[in-house]
Amino acid sequence: MKHWKAIGLEAFLSAYPNIRLVDVHADKVELQGEYQLKAQLAGSQFIERTFSLRIVCPSDYPKTLPVVYDIAGYFPRNQDFHTYSDGSFCLGSDLKIKSILKADSSLTTFFDKVVVRFLYAVSHRVEFGNFPYGELDHGEKGLIDDYSEMFRVNSKASVLLVLKALGLRKRSANKLLCPCGCGHRLGLCSYRFFLNEFRCVERRRWFRSHLAGSFTPIQKKIKGGINYAL
Repeated sequence: MKHWKAIGLEAFLSAYPNIRLVDVHADKVELQGEYQLKAQLAGSQFIERTFSLRIVCPSDYPKTLPVVYDIAGYFPRNQDFHTYSDGSFCLGSDLKIKSILKADSSLTTFFDKVVVRFLYAVSHRVEFGNFPYGELDHGEKGLIDDYSEMFRVNSKASVLLVLKALGLRKRSANKLLCPCGCGHRLGLCSYRFFLNEFRCVERRRWFRSHLAGSFTPIQKKIKGGINYAL
């Protein structure tokens, strides 16, 4: 139970007394109970609703993120409401969530900053027909839009270049063209300091695998008609 104490399991259960620990396994813990949402964003509607949730938290959290389920079936189970057929939520990209948790990866922070925000956004969609702070597409396009904002760039090519750089050692990455669009090598631009913050979120191997498995390469032609992929 040492790990569970380190990530604040007891503090979470104290903060949310209507959510209880229902099962403990070697590789995960399962929590279940009710959460009453009372929230309103500036310019959006007030929402008050009680949710019945199940949270499955893996033992290697925050490396692997918890899965949260709507066990009462309030949200329609389709991609328009970011809810899978088994009732689990699409809370956002792993990289975005882990960036949020970088300074504090306690379960309470995960719930407050990720789950509660999701519950409010999708409830707003159910009750009023729109998401209060915009909606990302699904699949690659959604990742490109999400990462463009995270990495402060404005094109797919730049996003892929960021991921490529983060998959390399700093010395090698610094030889690449800077994704910010300045026209210089990354090693000559201050953007590298901003980019290096993401090296604390995931390992180089993860960025390499993510780039290869989640995105279609951009094919470009150079002199002589030779193709290469970014």
